[in-house]
Amino acid sequence: MSAASLSGHGGRFALRVMKIFAGMELHREKGTMDPSTAQASERDQVAYFSSLQIAELVASVAAEAGYIGQASLIELHHRPGAGVSGLFEIITVTKPAYLICTTESVDPGTPRVLRTESPIGVLHLWEHPNDPGLPGLPLASVPESVQATWGGRYDLLNLETLAYRPLRRAVLKATFDDPLGEVFLKVLRKDADLLAQKHKVLAEAGTPVPELIGDPVRDVLAIKRVAGMPMAQAIMDGRTPPVTGADIVAVLSGFPTELMEAPARPAWTDRLEWYAHAAETALPEETGRIQGLMAKINAVLETAHRGPLVANHGDFYEANIFVRDGKITGIIDIDSAGPGYLIDDLACFIGHLAVLPTLDQRYSHVPEFVRYYLTEFSSELAARSIDPQGLYARSASVVLSLIAGARDEEDPHWKFAARQRLAVAEGLIGGTQPIKRSLLAQ
Repeated sequence: MSAASLSGHGGRFALRVMKIFAGMELHREKGTMDPSTAQASERDQVAYFSSLQIAELVASVAAEAGYIGQASLIELHHRPGAGVSGLFEIITVTKPAYLICTTESVDPGTPRVLRTESPIGVLHLWEHPNDPGLPGLPLASVPESVQATWGGRYDLLNLETLAYRPLRRAVLKATFDDPLGEVFLKVLRKDADLLAQKHKVLAEAGTPVPELIGDPVRDVLAIKRVAGMPMAQAIMDGRTPPVTGADIVAVLSGFPTELMEAPARPAWTDRLEWYAHAAETALPEETGRIQGLMAKINAVLETAHRGPLVANHGDFYEANIFVRDGKITGIIDIDSAGPGYLIDDLACFIGHLAVLPTLDQRYSHVPEFVRYYLTEFSSELAARSIDPQGLYARSASVVLSLIAGARDEEDPHWKFAARQRLAVAEGLIGGTQPIKRSLLAQ
């Protein structure tokens, strides 16, 4: 099968197998800006990445690589405190090309990366899949190498990209002949061996994590599909909660103590100011509301007991949970598993659940689910002498962290969804009636 027939088509864009910047000098300086000029604020970076000016710059770089055409921003990623990255599509007469541009730091002399100056400071550009932070991405993006590395005697039928965050991580889905079927390729910056060990420890403890296919290769982990359906789909399809709150707490409480030896990851409330900054960058006109929300969250957190340090998931929400017949059948994306707090896992679940109606009208019944799980989780926390009011504040913090993520360059109305999320967070910190249907109309 040809590479073209297996090129990715997941998400909102297709990622093609493309040649490198053939014949280019990739470390020369362009423009007349003083190299010592400081990077602009992240708000200015976001504005510049949405401008015609950067599209022209990216198009000129692409032209030097042999891709003649207009550049369009199709993905924008703002990582508070680190910088802004954009995925640009170049429409040519033959096939699209994809270039990534970032304000984040990249080591000087990194192969296949162009460093250039701009009105907002230093930019780095590269062509997909040559991400300097993800050395295994070319391996996982080329059908022939995927077939040779993980297929064995089973033919590769399709390869698509499910998620890609420049310099951070990527997930691709490779579909092989039965019985191998779907295999998820998780591309990491580092610590693939550590993640593989977490899978082993959790599986031995009886947690329904997915099975791995072999050892990591170039920090790429091959993972089999778990049983059941994504909880997000079950929530959309059903009108009653797919699993009980007690079952969720029981699964999390079963995480083995061996995970306490893994590096700790900060929870959302630990980076509240960064997420507030990102929200203000997305909605500068709502700075007053965002600052007020952050003050209310901090006021609760000053007195709300967080509970004991335990082994937790670290990114626990409906997309990472699989269910069937009222039971949890799979827990995925355990990258952040390690020392943490039960209340933070539960808040992550509530926060993501609460914003689902801002993503799709078919989630319009979800506010009732939120109230149910808040009640269930509050009882479980109280039984552990953990202040349930902290659950509301920490859930609001999670929603605050999701406001900037509402940005969608292909949706001119994305700010409406961002304001909906702000209203949801304000409702959560409000207390007794945290999520109301009326919020969906704001």
